[in-house]
Amino acid sequence: MRVSGSDLVKFQSLLNSVLASLVMALTSFTVNAGVGEGQELYNAYCQICHGELGEGQTMGKPLTDGMANRLSDEDLLAVITDGRAGTGMVAWAGSFSDEEIFDVASYVRALQGKPGLNLATDDSGMANNPMALAGAELFNGSAGCSNCHSYDDQGGNVGPVLDSVSSRLGEDALLQVLLNPSASIASGYGAKVVEQADGTTIRGRYRNDSELAVQIQSEDGRRWVTYFKDRVKSVTDSDESLMPDVFATLGAEQQEQLLAFLNSL
Repeated sequence: MRVSGSDLVKFQSLLNSVLASLVMALTSFTVNAGVGEGQELYNAYCQICHGELGEGQTMGKPLTDGMANRLSDEDLLAVITDGRAGTGMVAWAGSFSDEEIFDVASYVRALQGKPGLNLATDDSGMANNPMALAGAELFNGSAGCSNCHSYDDQGGNVGPVLDSVSSRLGEDALLQVLLNPSASIASGYGAKVVEQADGTTIRGRYRNDSELAVQIQSEDGRRWVTYFKDRVKSVTDSDESLMPDVFATLGAEQQEQLLAFLNSL
């Protein structure tokens, strides 16, 4: 029997559709695994504060809108595991196993109308790494790193994007950058010092230049300021990085946590 070219095309298309459906089915099964178990735990321990459907109560914030709905999977797991200092959200690490915490988080995602979590396809390296999770909280919180740096398209833009930073630099080089930010400044992220005619100076990231003006982004990344050249005395390169020596001010454990997080990106 002869098979025409059009028949082969149709067969290939059908095969692709079947494979795609199979992949979707397997993915759905993996992602939503544990939701039922998580619902049982949620109903027993969580709904008293957060409400039956995550709508929130006097003692607990809603889980279906606001901040909880914007948390990454990693941050959601971290909040359930470690709690939140200064709030009524307690740490469940001593009461729930890692699997149970994962199940509760999956059920919370279901309440939010989102797919459950899937650690098997989580390539961030953080899901089963408490040090990296703690480092993520530092990065996005008290250390202030996210004000200038971004990953996964979230964060500031004064400093370089940090996706795969450890793979690009190597762990040893990354550590050196943290210890001495001014020793090696990434191309395009150096600081400029603008001296105005009245003697005042402004330091920030160089952004744009024209015949009439120069544009500088402030050190905190919040403002882009234009300086007209007829009022500018000089524009010079700075030898010092815009990155503050935050790493040196951290304790040894916090340094390890932040490194673990950066190495997981």
